[in-house]
Amino acid sequence: MTDSETVTGNMDDLLVDSSRCLRMRYSESGCRRCQDICPHRSVKLENGLTINPEHCCGCLLCTAVCPVGALEQNNDYSVCVAQLSRVPEPVLGCNRTKECSNGILACLGGLSEEHLVTLSKSLSGKLTLNMSRCSGCPNSAMLPYLRQRLALLLGAGLLDGGCSIFMAESAQDINYHDESVGRRSFFKSFRTSLFQSAVVILSGSNQQAERRTEYAGKRLPLRRELLNNTRNNSSQEFVSRMQKHFDYSVSFAETCTGCQGCVAICPTGALQAESSDTIPNFIQELCTGCGLCSEFCLDGALRIYTVE
Repeated sequence: MTDSETVTGNMDDLLVDSSRCLRMRYSESGCRRCQDICPHRSVKLENGLTINPEHCCGCLLCTAVCPVGALEQNNDYSVCVAQLSRVPEPVLGCNRTKECSNGILACLGGLSEEHLVTLSKSLSGKLTLNMSRCSGCPNSAMLPYLRQRLALLLGAGLLDGGCSIFMAESAQDINYHDESVGRRSFFKSFRTSLFQSAVVILSGSNQQAERRTEYAGKRLPLRRELLNNTRNNSSQEFVSRMQKHFDYSVSFAETCTGCQGCVAICPTGALQAESSDTIPNFIQELCTGCGLCSEFCLDGALRIYTVE
């Protein structure tokens, strides 16, 4: 049996769609979010997006910052959330802590702000993040990022009224219980936790680690789909908080010629053409703030900014 103290993830925990990468869609894009955050220097962008399998330890930090889904987690979220929903106070762990966790991700470094908001609204009670073996893990560089994400969400009021999320960095702080609910309680929990906000979007993926999307294809990264599904099941007050924290707007200067280049290059479909030679329509819920439209605009007529 493999010692859990030495286990980490690897490149198999990633879904890589290099055709989605901003630098491959537009060679002059300055995006390097994945490369900058990778603690193992396994991400390379010089000749297209590639991952060095010998260096990658599956910390999943890159998946939490990629704005277009070029790097995503190869994980079945519906199973994970279903497992968590069966326990009143569930524990979410990683490969190293699976024997003391009700649900498993390869590494909790992949919990983006969007994932955390969705978990808070999908579950009830308290969710414990099992960080008890992080200090000696090669992926421990993810800890400050996860702390920062939780702090930002708490400050923005985006964890109010939902399941509280607690980072337990000591085994003594973990109150782990195996599944012990009865059949009726299980189905009630499953129905309220999954069908309200998770089961439609938290779908698993059995795809290969490498995949390709047609250049003209538009799709949202999974974590934005999670967020939008949560948005659809939230009060207007909460939606307003989400908009201030997650959403972007665009403006067009008078120099815009309506060439529709930004529409073509937008990877998520947030910019849509009504007719040629007119300013495109902007769909806020589909924008992840990648900035590619602004970089690509030949007239310098497009500006993207956070919602005030």
